Amino acid sequence: MRESGTGTSLSRRRLLGLGAAAVAAAGVHGFAAPPAPGAERSGRGRTSVSDGSTFMAWRGLGEDRRVWWNGLRGDGGWTGPQPVPGALSSAGVALAGPSGGPLHMAWKGVEGDERIWWNRFDGATWSGAEPVPGALTSVGPALAPYAGVLMAWKGVSGDQRVFWNSRFGGWTGPQVVPGALTSFTPAVAVDHIGTYGLPRMAWKGVEGDERIWWNTYRGGSTGANDWSGAQVVSGALTSGGVALAGPPGGGLHLAWKGVGNDQRVFWSRLYPNSASWTAPRPVPGALTSVGPALAVYSGSVYMTWKGAGGDERIWCSRFPLPGDTWTVPQPVDGALTAFRPALATIGL
Repeated sequence: MRESGTGTSLSRRRLLGLGAAAVAAAGVHGFAAPPAPGAERSGRGRTSVSDGSTFMAWRGLGEDRRVWWNGLRGDGGWTGPQPVPGALSSAGVALAGPSGGPLHMAWKGVEGDERIWWNRFDGATWSGAEPVPGALTSVGPALAPYAGVLMAWKGVSGDQRVFWNSRFGGWTGPQVVPGALTSFTPAVAVDHIGTYGLPRMAWKGVEGDERIWWNTYRGGSTGANDWSGAQVVSGALTSGGVALAGPPGGGLHLAWKGVGNDQRVFWSRLYPNSASWTAPRPVPGALTSVGPALAVYSGSVYMTWKGAGGDERIWCSRFPLPGDTWTVPQPVDGALTAFRPALATIGL
């Protein structure tokens, strides 16, 4: 599209490929200029959510369909849980925060409502819940910060395709991810290599396929605005959800629940510029009936998860970088869920 007054002709495809910083440099109208790193915004123009702030969100217990949230304190503890106004879900939620904020949250509606809803947190208040146009799921979405935010999700009941879209001033129309089929929620994260990083996705296979698959967004210098072919993560098997996180400097961490009655949490690592994942290893002491969440905070990869079986507490462990081991799991005070939580750090 031609943007008058800039002398610049950039398509939405190219904007996504370039990333938010290039969008700002091009001075393209029609898209909200991303805040500078570290700058914080709210609807009143004052500072709010700072880069490096980490948040968690989760669905309540039993008949409690409310979505709850808290934040990670500088001392490593968590703030007290609070309900997100107007957010109700029967399944999973997702979080992501572009550099400078705000924090974005997305979730599946309650039983019978397969719409995906979203809102934003400016550091003081949550915006009202709004449906994402055309986005429907039977499970829940995933989010990652990339030229705004990128979202991926499984289709409605009976539709095991994976869809994706993005938001930079407004949501794009849903598109199918070629070759990606799943019975659960996918995971997305940015691999921080190159100028703008590369979004990557991982997911469990269709019903009966317990392998974990992954692919890469072909944007950046290619401007392709699509995804590479699906590949198997060697040795990684799950009956639930997967999680991804991208530390600064490149590479990814992947975590997942085992298959069937194996409630251990496993993890693997993709080193920067590598095409192969490390052999899966269990996270010591981490057990779950659903699946984990991952995020990077203050030099560590943090993982949270619902407990195993009837244990509805949310647990937390971290992987200091550089390092090769996880800390002893600790329960998050007051955080209880019937599903798996979401975790995100602003700017990562």
